[in-house]
Amino acid sequence: MIQLNPLPESQHHCLFDNSKLNVIGWYIPGMRTLADLRCPKCNREFYGDLHVGHGLYYPMLLDKKTGNVHDPHNVKWFVDWLRNSYANRRNEPLAFVTEEHRPLQTPLLLNCLDTLYGHCLLKLLNTQYYLDKRPDLDVVVLVPRCLRWMVPDGVAAIWTVDLPLKRGTEWNDWLAAEIDDRLKHFDNVWLSIAYSHPHPKDFDIERFTRVQPFPVDEWYEHLGTPTVTFIWREDRLWGNQEKSGMLRRFAHYLLVKMGVRGLSLPLHEQTQRVVLLATHLRKVFPKLNFSVVGLGMPCEMPNFIEDLRTTEIDTTTEKIWCGRYACSHVVIGIHGSNMLLPSAHAGVTVELMPSERWGNIIQDLLMSDLDCRETLFRYRIVPISVSVQELTFMIVSLLQSYCFMERDFRHSRINHNPDNFTEIIRHRPLHRTGSS
Repeated sequence: MIQLNPLPESQHHCLFDNSKLNVIGWYIPGMRTLADLRCPKCNREFYGDLHVGHGLYYPMLLDKKTGNVHDPHNVKWFVDWLRNSYANRRNEPLAFVTEEHRPLQTPLLLNCLDTLYGHCLLKLLNTQYYLDKRPDLDVVVLVPRCLRWMVPDGVAAIWTVDLPLKRGTEWNDWLAAEIDDRLKHFDNVWLSIAYSHPHPKDFDIERFTRVQPFPVDEWYEHLGTPTVTFIWREDRLWGNQEKSGMLRRFAHYLLVKMGVRGLSLPLHEQTQRVVLLATHLRKVFPKLNFSVVGLGMPCEMPNFIEDLRTTEIDTTTEKIWCGRYACSHVVIGIHGSNMLLPSAHAGVTVELMPSERWGNIIQDLLMSDLDCRETLFRYRIVPISVSVQELTFMIVSLLQSYCFMERDFRHSRINHNPDNFTEIIRHRPLHRTGSS
C-alpha cells in the first residue's frame, strides 16, 4: 500500500528539464489513480500514475496543458486510455452509493474501477489481504456496480459507482471531486497497490462469491454423474483460426449482398463442435451432465445439453453461473476474463488459447495454491485449434485419472508418514474407467 494523505510519493520527472516533480496532491477521476504534479523549475503541471494497479508496472505522465502522454514503457493500450479519457473528460454526476459498515478512522482505498471485467475482479481480490493482515485499517472499496455483489464481508465501506464497463476508462472530474470530498478530512489515508494478479495465497474465492468451489477431495464420489461446462463467448471462437477467418469473411459477404441478419457461420461451427464434444463424452459417460454458460444467444441444442447462455448479465445470473462452475468436474473455455470465475470454482480447467494471446497466458486463471504437479494436472492450456476428438480424449483422461493424480502426487499422500499406507488403502480408487 502507499499513502494518499497527507501526500503520496512520486518518482516522476519533468519531460522538459528532467527535474523531479513536486507532488501537490492526488486525483482519482475514475480507474486512473494519479499524482498531481508540478515542476519546481519550469512550473509546468502534470498528472502521473501512482504505483497502483497497472500503473505499478507502466506509470505514465500526462502534460495537463497539451494532453500529451509520455510512455516510456511502450504500452499502447494503457497510454491510449489515459490520453483519450483526458481529451474527452467529463464533469457529470454519477450514481454513487455509499455503504458504511463502521466509522472510518484510517481509511485504505481500493480502487476497482476499470473498463475490463477481469481487471476489476482481479483488483477486488486484493481486499482479503488487508482484511486478514491489516485489521488496523478501514478498507474502503470503490467498485463498479456490476461487482458490488462480490465485495467480501468485513470491509468498512463500499462505494458503488454506476459506471458501465464500456465507460470504464472515463475521466470524470465530478467523481474525482466526490472521492476527494470524502477523504480530505482524514490526516492519514492509504491506497491499496491493487496488484493486477494477486497471489493465490492472498485470497479465497469463496469469501467473494459465497460459493464453495468444487469438492475435489470427493472427485470419485461425484464421478457417477460427471459434470462438464463449456464457457461460451462469441468474439473468440473454438476452431481452426484460419478457417474461422474465412467463414467470417464469407458471412460478412452474405450479410452485405443478401441483407440477411443474424447469420453467423463461425458461431454455427462452434455450436457444432460443442455438441459433438458432448456427444463423444456421453459415449464414455452416459450420465454426463453437460451445460453451456456465457454471453450469447441461446439456441436450439440437443436435450442432453443445458443451455445457460444469456445476452444480459446481472448479479442473479452470475451467482447461478458460479454455482454451476462449482458443480463442474471440468470447465472448458476460450482464454479471457470469462475464465476467471470458472477456473476459481471448478475442479479442473481446460483453456483454449488463441495464437495471438500466448503472451497473456495464465493471466485469466484463478488457480488454487497447490503443489506444482497438482497445478499442472488441474489447469490445462491447449491451442484453440484443438480438435473435438483430441479435446474429448483429454477430458475423458482428466475425469478418469484425477484420483490417481491425487494418490501419486499430492504431498499429503506421499510424505513418508507411517499412517499414509493405511490412508492410501482406505481411499484408493477401484478402477480407471468413468462409470455410468
